[in-house]
Amino acid sequence: MQEIIFPHLSPDDVLHPYPVIQKNGIISNIGGEMSLFVRNGQLMCLENLWSGKDGDGKSQPCARIFDYFTGEGKTENAPVGGDGPLFYSAFGEGERVYVFATQKNCVYRYVSDDLQTWKKSLVLTFPDNFTLFNTAVCRGEDGYRMAIEGGCAEGKENPYIGVPFTEFFASSHDLEKWELLPLDKSYTKERYCACPALKYCGGYYYMICLEALPAMWYVPYIYRTRDFETWEIGFYNPLFVPSAQDLYPKAGVALTEKTLTQNFRHINTNNSDVDLCEYGGKTYIVYCSGNQGNTWGGYSCEAVYDGPLDAFLQANFA
Repeated sequence: MQEIIFPHLSPDDVLHPYPVIQKNGIISNIGGEMSLFVRNGQLMCLENLWSGKDGDGKSQPCARIFDYFTGEGKTENAPVGGDGPLFYSAFGEGERVYVFATQKNCVYRYVSDDLQTWKKSLVLTFPDNFTLFNTAVCRGEDGYRMAIEGGCAEGKENPYIGVPFTEFFASSHDLEKWELLPLDKSYTKERYCACPALKYCGGYYYMICLEALPAMWYVPYIYRTRDFETWEIGFYNPLFVPSAQDLYPKAGVALTEKTLTQNFRHINTNNSDVDLCEYGGKTYIVYCSGNQGNTWGGYSCEAVYDGPLDAFLQANFA
């Protein structure tokens, strides 16, 4: 693996404008990972429910899908999963929705055309010294790519894992049959690298991951690659950092006084689990706040880049 960090620029090179991201505040007090996609002209959201569909902690963790702006579908659409896998993420094409989730060293796929009936299949199996977490899928020029967050299985050595999470990759031509790229084509063993978002634009695969800074701060960084071997680091990293906006609700979102008071009894050190999607000429970004569960799991928040997704991705590089 090769990293390119701040390559030399000639006096004639012109940088893209600094990508301005506007944080809008809390959009859900569930605090589970979200992913965004467009279906039938609507911006849709998948939200992880770590306490299960009943919210009582007795049922298996699952996910729900609903209209991002109106919330329609939260109760009408059938929950996804609830049968063992965790860390659900969504990818949409037309009416069909694909949801990927992990369990131990396996990646599962759920497929639905109506958000009522889900068909489950096993699509990837890693060696048994892996434990898998978040995934992300995008469409490129020659098929599809998946990023998979990997860690060491408890009690087992794993020479492919870094400190402590590493991203691995797989390819597919049909979203059904997946093939792992060589495990040494990973990113990156050198640093904490977690919860990927993966997008494609202009010959590059762009990935956003969580990096760990000193004093237990966790922030999103952006990178890009053509071949999953050589990676460029975005010029304007981190994309954003924990801030006061993560403690207040977005306009129109109701939180109780008790919840608002509790927010300020914790230190927010985390902006993790980023996902993003273009809709209506803007790029909507969702992420999780909190402090990595040390005292506060945090909430799901929204940010917006006032422009297309491709422009946002490219603006982070020369």
